[in-house]
Amino acid sequence: MNLFLDSMIFIMGTFFGSFFTLAVYRIPLKKDITHEHSFCPNCNHKLGVLDLIPVFSYLFLQGKCRYCGEKVRIRYLLLEVLSGLVFLVAYKALHIQVMDLEFSKIAQFVFFVAMYITLVLIAGIDKEYRKINSSILVFGGICQMLYILYLYVIEDASMYRYSIYFAIFILIFSLNTFLNKKKDAYIFQVFNLCMYSMAILGIKALVIILFLSMPCIFLMHVMQKKKYANLKSVPMGFFIGIFTIAYKIVENFVEFY
Repeated sequence: MNLFLDSMIFIMGTFFGSFFTLAVYRIPLKKDITHEHSFCPNCNHKLGVLDLIPVFSYLFLQGKCRYCGEKVRIRYLLLEVLSGLVFLVAYKALHIQVMDLEFSKIAQFVFFVAMYITLVLIAGIDKEYRKINSSILVFGGICQMLYILYLYVIEDASMYRYSIYFAIFILIFSLNTFLNKKKDAYIFQVFNLCMYSMAILGIKALVIILFLSMPCIFLMHVMQKKKYANLKSVPMGFFIGIFTIAYKIVENFVEFY
C-alpha cells in the first residue's frame, strides 16, 4: 500500500514537472498554458498522448521528437524526475497517512506545492530570460497570504512575523511595478523574490539562502564568461528560487523527524 501511494505521489510530481517545462517556455511568450495543445517547438507538430507521458516518453523516444527527430533537451527529463522526487520527499516528510488523514498536514502539503510551483517557474524563466515574472510572484503572494490566514484561523498561530514580511513583499512588489520599464527593475524583482522567500521561511533562512546563492552566481559568471561577461547579468533569481525550495524541504524533514 505504501509503495503504491509513494508511486502515485511521484507520478503526480512528474506531471507537474512536465507542466513546468511547458509553462517556462510559453509564459514569457504570452502563450496559453492551459488550453493550447502541446506541440514540438521545432516542427510545430501537435504531440500525441504517447509523446506526453512524463519520463517514459523521453526514454521511449530516446530524447527526440517523434515527428522531426529534433533532440529534446535533457533538462525536461531531469525536471520531471526532480519534481517527482520533491513531491515524494515532501509527502514522506509530512508523514501523511491515507487511512488517517490530518487536515493540517494536507494543508501544508498543498501550500508547499503552491510554493514549489511559484519558485520553479520563477527560477526557470529567470534562467532563460533573466526576468522574474510578476504574475507568478502575484500567484505566490496570494497563496502565501492564504497560508498566513490559515495559520491564524486554523492553527491559531501568530500573524505578527508573517504580516511584516508580507507587507514588505507588497511594498517591494509595488516599487517593482512602478519601475518595470526601468533598466534597474531587475534588482527590485530580486528583492521582491527575497521578500517572498523571507515570508515563507523567515529572515535567518533568507540569509542562509543568499549565502549559498552568492558563490553559485559567481561560479556561473566565471564558467560562462562569454554569456555572463558582467556579473550583474547572471540570473540571481534562479539560484534564490532553487535554494529556497531546498531549504524548505530540509526544514520539513527537521520538523517532522
